[in-house]
Amino acid sequence: MPSISVGRAVKIAKEQAEVLFEGETLRNLALEEVELDEAKNQWLVTLGYDSPHLLKRKTGPNLFPTTEEERKREYKVFRIDADDGLLISMKMWDA
Repeated sequence: MPSISVGRAVKIAKEQAEVLFEGETLRNLALEEVELDEAKNQWLVTLGYDSPHLLKRKTGPNLFPTTEEERKREYKVFRIDADDGLLISMKMWDA
């Protein structure tokens, strides 16, 4: 049974994201997913944000192509110890 609630684990993950990405703007930072790994007694908190890098894609008919810019969504998984709330790791999210 975890000592840290799911809400507290999410708050810790968001705080750690701000620390780890200090000086960077995390646009539209949001909770995407949360799960308790009971075997390791860790919260896995996935946070998503808009990438600072713009992607260009071509749209429109071949004779009159246009280019649109959009921001890719990036995801990070934070492993939080469910007993003491310490950050164990932060990794890229793999689909």
